[in-house]
Amino acid sequence: MFKTFFIVATALLVWTQEANASGYLTAEQAAVALTDKSFDGVFHKPKGGKKLFKVYEAPDGKHHVLRPNGKFDKGREWFVDDEGKHCTTNKKWKNPRCSAVKDMGNGTLAKYDGKGRLTHTLTYLGDGNKLN
Repeated sequence: MFKTFFIVATALLVWTQEANASGYLTAEQAAVALTDKSFDGVFHKPKGGKKLFKVYEAPDGKHHVLRPNGKFDKGREWFVDDEGKHCTTNKKWKNPRCSAVKDMGNGTLAKYDGKGRLTHTLTYLGDGNKLN
């Protein structure tokens, strides 16, 4: 009986550690990773293909998106929700769009939708607004 309990407890401990090691950022971790940072971004389209952009996540909640054509999106905002999801707004959307964030190392963050599909890759460019 004790042997079975020990095996189950050990397996649960290992599974929990692996889940945390490969898990998404907490709200605090996501806020630190994103606030006042600039990134090269890739939007991975659901049906294939990619869209490139640059983004600066201002401390005041402004979501500055620079398109490859040199134009900025207007009126967008960002925030991190209580679950640690990175959320953005757009005048075209009724509700913010939120994605879970993973730190992939080497200055790269990956964002995933509610079904676990990769939606964005963000590569760190530096602290502050590097879009100009």
